[in-house]
Amino acid sequence: MGAVQDAPARNAASTSRHGLFGRGVPMITMLAQRERPERLTGVMARIAALLFSDSTAPRRPELVLPRVAIAMLLLWPAFAPRAAAAEPAGFRRLGPGALTVIPADKTTDDALQRADVVEITQGKAGLAWTPQMAPANATFVERGRGREYPRDIWCLEFAFKPPRMLDVDVPAADLKMQRKQIWYLVYRVKNVGGRRLVTAPADGVAEKVVRQTEAFEAPVRFLPHFVLESLEPVQDGEGLSSYRGYLDRLVPSAMEAIRKREDPNRRFLDSVEMSASDMQPGEERWGVAIWEDIDPRIDFFSIYVRGLTNAVRWRPRPGSVIQPNDPPGAHIEETLESLRLDFWRPGDDRPGGDTEMRIGFAGMFERMALGGRLLSTVGWPRYAKSQPVAGLDALGISWTDLLEPEGGGAASSLIPLEVLLKKAAAVDAARDPIAMLRLVFGDLGVASIEELVAAAAGPVDAAHQARRQTALAAIGLTPEAVAREPLASLATIVRALESKPDLAAQRAAAADIFGAAGRRIPWLADAVAKARGLATLRAVDADLTAIAGGDARAAFDAVRPAIQGLDEEGRTRIRESFPVDDARRTRIAGPQDVADLALEGLFGPRGPRLFATAVAKEEGVDYGWVFRYETDAAGL
Repeated sequence: MGAVQDAPARNAASTSRHGLFGRGVPMITMLAQRERPERLTGVMARIAALLFSDSTAPRRPELVLPRVAIAMLLLWPAFAPRAAAAEPAGFRRLGPGALTVIPADKTTDDALQRADVVEITQGKAGLAWTPQMAPANATFVERGRGREYPRDIWCLEFAFKPPRMLDVDVPAADLKMQRKQIWYLVYRVKNVGGRRLVTAPADGVAEKVVRQTEAFEAPVRFLPHFVLESLEPVQDGEGLSSYRGYLDRLVPSAMEAIRKREDPNRRFLDSVEMSASDMQPGEERWGVAIWEDIDPRIDFFSIYVRGLTNAVRWRPRPGSVIQPNDPPGAHIEETLESLRLDFWRPGDDRPGGDTEMRIGFAGMFERMALGGRLLSTVGWPRYAKSQPVAGLDALGISWTDLLEPEGGGAASSLIPLEVLLKKAAAVDAARDPIAMLRLVFGDLGVASIEELVAAAAGPVDAAHQARRQTALAAIGLTPEAVAREPLASLATIVRALESKPDLAAQRAAAADIFGAAGRRIPWLADAVAKARGLATLRAVDADLTAIAGGDARAAFDAVRPAIQGLDEEGRTRIRESFPVDDARRTRIAGPQDVADLALEGLFGPRGPRLFATAVAKEEGVDYGWVFRYETDAAGL
C-alpha cells in the first residue's frame, strides 16, 4: 500500500519535490524542442538536464529559481521570435527609418465586384420583356444586371529607400559613353500571399451562408511598372500645374554603380530581371527603378508603382457607343491598382545639390505651390512699389471682373489683362488713367506698357517692320492706330494673343508685333493676377500679416480658415459682386460655390481643384493605393 499512490498523491509529491518551477523548465525544454528543434543544441539540453535533475532539486530547493533564470537565458535563442532575426551575414545593415515598409493592401473591396454587362443591358435593351409565368429577373437582359465577379486577390509587400541621384556613364546615340545624371529608387518586394472570399454556413445553419475572407499562398509574377510624375511648373507662363511623366528605363551600365553605392554584397534586379520568374510564397527580392533625363528643376513628384497587386477595376469606356452586336467587353476599360509614393527635394537645378530626396505626403506639393503663390501675391506691392487694390478701385474693377474663363490651358489667361487695359482706355484723360495704372503696376509696369506701345508703333528695322505690319493688319490695326489709342490697341492685341492655340504660338505672335518687348506681356498678366488675388483676400477678410509671416505651408494654413469659414454675410457680399445678368451668379447655390469662386480669384481656374487636393489628407500620409485609367487626364 505504501508503494502505491493515486494520481493526486503523485502530482502533489511531484510538486513538493520540484517546487513551483521544477516542472516548468522541462516543459520549456520540450516546447523549445517542438517549436525550434534546429535552434536547441545538444549542449543546451544537457545543461538543462543537469540543472534540474531529480537528484539535486530535493537537496537544495532554494536553487530552483536561480536555475530557472539560467535555463531561460540559455534556451531563449531556441524559441525567440523569428521577427527578431537579423539580415543574412554580409549584407549592409540599414539604420532605423532608412527603409520604409508598406504593408500589402489586404482590403476585400476588390475580391468581389458587381457590374452590369453593358453590351447586354444597353446593347440588347430592345430584347427586354416582362414574363408572365417566371420571375422578372429571369429574362436575358435582366440577367445581365448586377453580375458578381469573385477573384483571388494577391498583393506584395513593398519597401523602399528614398530616391537618389547618381552620375553615371550611359551609351549615347553615337556609340560613345555619355555622362548623365539618373534618378533611381531602391526597393524590396515580398510575396506575403493573398485573400479570397469563401462561403460558410451562418451560425451552423446550412441553409444560410455568409462570405468570409480566407488567406492563401501562391507563386506570384511581379511585372514592375514605375512612372515618375510631377505637376510642378518650372518656367514662367506655365500656370500652377504642368504635367511631366517619366517611365522606368533599363540602364545596364548604371546597375553596377548603384550596387556599389547601396550594398556591394546584394544583387539588385532591374525591371526585366524582376519579372523573369515567379516569386514563391515568402520570397523577397531587391530591385532598382531608374529614370533618365528628368527635368532637374522639379522639386515635387510622385512615383506610381503598378504590378504589386492583381486587384483590377473596370468601367464603361467614356464616350463609347454600344451597338447591338458588340461582344461583351468591347466597351470596357480596365486598370490595375497602383501604389502612389510622394517625394520632394529641397534644392534646385544647380550641380552639387542633394543627391537624396525626402518622403512627402499627398497634397504637399499643392499646399506649397498655393502657399508660394500667396507669399508672392502678398509681397507684390512692396516689390513693385504699387497699391494694386487701390488701383482697381480707382478703375472701378472688382476682382470678379478679372476671373479667368473656364476651361483654359496650362498657361494663365490674358483675358484679365485685356479687361484692365480696356477699362483704363475708357477713363477720361482728365482723370489720369496712367496714374491709376501706376497704382496697379507700379513704375515698372507703366514703363512696360510704354515699351510695348513704342515697339508696336515706333520705328523698327525693315525685317521687323514687315512682320509687324502683317501681324497688326490681321487684327485690324496699324502702327499709327496704336500710337493714337495705345491702351485700347494693346487690349485688342492681347485679345488676339489669347486666341492662339498654345503658349509657343502666343509668344511667336507677340514677337512679331513687339519684338523683344513681347516678354512684358506675361509679366503684366501676372501682375494683374496678383492684383486680383489681393482684392480677393480683402473680400474674404484674410489676415495678410499672418500670410506673410511664415513659409509657403504656413501661408496656406493662414488663408485656409478664411476660405472654408466664410459666413453668410461674406458669401452674400461675394455673390452680389457679380452683375445680375452674369451667368456665374446664377450658378452660386451654396457655400462651396462661393468658396470655389474665391479660390479662382486667388489661384486661377485650377485653384478649387488644387485646394481640394491640398486639404484632402493631413500631413504624414505618404502613400496611397489608387486606380487610374489610361484615358484619364494626366495629373489633377
